Amino acid sequence: MKKTDMHMHTCASDGTWDVWELKDEIKKNKIDIFSITDHDCVDNVKNMQDILLPSDNLLFIPGTELSADYNGREYHLTLYNFDLNNKGLLELIDWTNQSKLSSNKEYIKTFAANKYDSISFEDFEKYSYDRKRGGWKSANYMIDKGIHKDFLIHLNDVKESGLKAVLKSPEEVIDVAKKTGGKLFLAHPSYHFKDGVMPEEELKFWLEQGIDGIECFSPYNKGGAQYYIEFCKKNNLMISGGSDCHGSFIPSRKLGVPHAELSDLNLKKLLN
Repeated sequence: MKKTDMHMHTCASDGTWDVWELKDEIKKNKIDIFSITDHDCVDNVKNMQDILLPSDNLLFIPGTELSADYNGREYHLTLYNFDLNNKGLLELIDWTNQSKLSSNKEYIKTFAANKYDSISFEDFEKYSYDRKRGGWKSANYMIDKGIHKDFLIHLNDVKESGLKAVLKSPEEVIDVAKKTGGKLFLAHPSYHFKDGVMPEEELKFWLEQGIDGIECFSPYNKGGAQYYIEFCKKNNLMISGGSDCHGSFIPSRKLGVPHAELSDLNLKKLLN
């Protein structure tokens, strides 16, 4: 039996653990096969590869989680076993991060600074924080200024502003991902359907775009895992699963939860 977790984040994106801490947690939770899937980031893939030893008895699969815009909503795609030096992928990652940072700045400059007297864009520009706290710059800034109690309140405030990052389309992201030689999965498909599952028509859209699999086991999917598994089997897609753990940044997402053994998944094309 091989316990598997194919979706987790480090302090290179919005998680709290560095690679050493993550490796320790992987061992504590008796996980055998895992991947780091930082948001639009590959920085800690090589770092994890560098610290793994044969005696660890761990199978590490390089990964990243790419952002795309579909019908005005942000969707995530996990990419595995890709060429880490692929120019197109690195350019996409850089473009996406710059867009997200610009959106953060716009929120502070045009909305938050006008709503709250104690902050300014100039102050925000000077601000820095410990990446091991998790999250992102604007959220940590507003929390440290005593304006937002936590990240959820910050997200609600950002939503009120109506501002959000411009992202590439699924077609653009998938085209870049495919050229890396990696395998691409639709991450946590129930994310935008908290009271149910992603409709089959939308699953077919992602299938037609060229995904290789679906993350059927996810804390977001709740009772929908079997629904996604059946869709994958019917359409010859791989089956993945992951906790979407962010360390202590989102305490409710525990490493290795939901529990998934390699035998529960279909990762043959990825592992081969």
